Amino acid sequence: MTSLTTRYLMTCAAIGAALGVLLIPANFVSAPLAAAAPMAYAPMVGLWIIGPVLALALVRRPGAAVLTTFVAGVVSSASPVGAWSIVTCLMAGAAVEIAFLVTRYRVWKSWLFYLDAVVFGALYVASGWAAFNMSAMAPGVLAVFVALMIGSFVVCTAIGLFLARRLAQAGVARGLAPTARVSAGFGESA
Repeated sequence: MTSLTTRYLMTCAAIGAALGVLLIPANFVSAPLAAAAPMAYAPMVGLWIIGPVLALALVRRPGAAVLTTFVAGVVSSASPVGAWSIVTCLMAGAAVEIAFLVTRYRVWKSWLFYLDAVVFGALYVASGWAAFNMSAMAPGVLAVFVALMIGSFVVCTAIGLFLARRLAQAGVARGLAPTARVSAGFGESA
């Protein structure tokens, strides 16, 4: 059971607020780009998972990604997408959380974050097949488009993990993550 300490809640809220501020301008440009220039939109889809990856890697507790993205959604709802931002952010948080739920929050290795990013990226591509009219794309263009989308999730996962590592080194995670997991080293406990 996750201990809902003030420090845990405030850490998730701070990460979520920072992500929300980042997503406000992203929300302004993402919808027009997705409609007019999907190739320019594809590299930015991973932005929505930086915060949940950072929170989950830093805090290492169930629900951290979802709580973080809820706050991010509330903050970023001050954009053209409004309250839908909350739904979008919660979906990203849940997607990041799923791999760790499957392992019952016992595996915190970096490869699991990356596996989750690739699976989520592939599912995102599949869900957008009709919206982006991918069946009409030339095979080479389609390959680049898919690589940009999945690559965006992988790169943004790396950014989230890097930020979590830096914050942990600065002592921000002290007392947040369960002791047994932290002692095994960041991102490498079993």
